[in-house]
Amino acid sequence: MAVSGRGRLGGQQELWRQLLLLVNGVGSTLDKKLQRRHGITSSEFTTLSILAGGALRMQELADSVGLSQSTMSRMVSRLESAGLAARTAGEDDRRVMFAHLTEDGRKLVSGAQGTFTRELELALEAAAYEPATASLVNRLRRDPMAR
Repeated sequence: MAVSGRGRLGGQQELWRQLLLLVNGVGSTLDKKLQRRHGITSSEFTTLSILAGGALRMQELADSVGLSQSTMSRMVSRLESAGLAARTAGEDDRRVMFAHLTEDGRKLVSGAQGTFTRELELALEAAAYEPATASLVNRLRRDPMAR
């Protein structure tokens, strides 16, 4: 493994390392703020936000969030227990399960959206000044497809 400086890797490995640091750092910050203010994690917020657009098959939902179907199934079970989401069988094929928001889930997404947006911007701004993640954040901000 090529190391180009203390704690840094070369080439694509360095980009991967920076991406991990960025995602883990921002995710941790978002989790703390959302948990404290709204009782949900950033992954749960993202899942609920996607469901705000309408019901999805469980596999579609898992793909939309970037999780495995089994991990998504466990998450939706937690959201169901909290009264924020529900699952229903498909009309044409009862084996296909769809997830959708409940009214409480819709209210929570609406209430948490401002917190998520504000805290994400603050976390990305802080990451833009961290030596380990600054170049990646700046690259992402320059990419017109990222907006």
